[in-house]
Amino acid sequence: MTSAAVDGTVPAGRPRHLVGASLISAAGSLPTHLLPVTITAVVAGTSASPETAGLIASAMLIGQLASSIGLPLLKVTAISRLWAGAISLALLAGLVLSGSDGFFALLGGWFAVGLCCGTLLFLGTVSAAHFATPSLAFTLRLGVVLVLAGASTGLIQISGAAGSYDTYLVWFGISIAAVLAVGNLLYAPIPPVEHTTDAAAAGGFTAKMAAGLVAAYVLFVGQTGLVAYVLFSAVERGMDLSSAAWAFAACKVGSGLWLVSASRIARPGSSVFRMSVLGVLVAVGGFGMSKAAEIQYLFGFLILFQIAFNSLSAQMQGSIAATGAKVTGRWIAGTLLLGAASGPPLHGWAIGAGLEAEFVIFAVATALLPVVWRVLCRIDRPGKG
Repeated sequence: MTSAAVDGTVPAGRPRHLVGASLISAAGSLPTHLLPVTITAVVAGTSASPETAGLIASAMLIGQLASSIGLPLLKVTAISRLWAGAISLALLAGLVLSGSDGFFALLGGWFAVGLCCGTLLFLGTVSAAHFATPSLAFTLRLGVVLVLAGASTGLIQISGAAGSYDTYLVWFGISIAAVLAVGNLLYAPIPPVEHTTDAAAAGGFTAKMAAGLVAAYVLFVGQTGLVAYVLFSAVERGMDLSSAAWAFAACKVGSGLWLVSASRIARPGSSVFRMSVLGVLVAVGGFGMSKAAEIQYLFGFLILFQIAFNSLSAQMQGSIAATGAKVTGRWIAGTLLLGAASGPPLHGWAIGAGLEAEFVIFAVATALLPVVWRVLCRIDRPGKG
């Protein structure tokens, strides 16, 4: 890792380096995407109760937040290939530790996994922010994450690995090791390219940057909170859990493939109109999936939501990076993780308090925050605001 300077970078980021960073970052995202399956496997394969197994989520989340927020505070600006390889090995070691006897070994292993995942997510977001076209880079990164997450969920259901924690760990360890190996072969740190003419942005943190990060945080509170309970709500409305889970996995793969394709054919940058359309589609998809009573409607609204939300997220992250990649790039991962950590418990509280309808309205409204931020802060007119 480096602080003031970037060691071992190439003169300009090449596409293969971004692909490598995307794969490494995707591997760091898989434990989070597969957390419901992990908890199921722990309960099925150990003596842990569902309540106790739920502490795995807390341990991993604390580890993720510690590294994704701690690295920017330490002024780390890049992660070298050597450190990326070492952290990848540490992640695998954490998985092995979690399979040892004893509850504290289980929690300690997943805390270590969380620390490594937060660092790998930091690597992915910094690499995308430093790329010459950050909006396309973030789109590619998210697409790779979704394809791998959806494929992994489907393969676990086919193999039945969730029935035994030991079997699940072996399968999961081999899968994530393969992704990390390819990613590390392709990866190299990407030096920052400033995308703004705002003189203040070159010198340090600005109100425009802070507003963008706050908008991204609130966006993730609303949208991740909404989607976290989509399967729960579907089952409550009478749908079959297995069918809903397969629909969820298929939507991740489909939206991921769309994003990977979009990263190759879309024009660089983003526009207020494009973000406005995506915001409206996120709102429609989110509201529809929260009310769908049949599996075909749930699938339709889910895939609309997944494509639109992840496209909007990529555009938002790219726009934030455009205000000053050196400054904002290292804060994006921690901001989004904090939002993702806040949304589900807030939605859960709303359900318990009989305020689920109000939370859905809140989530729908947050879909329009990115375009409000861009208009108010004049992101299309650097040097203003």
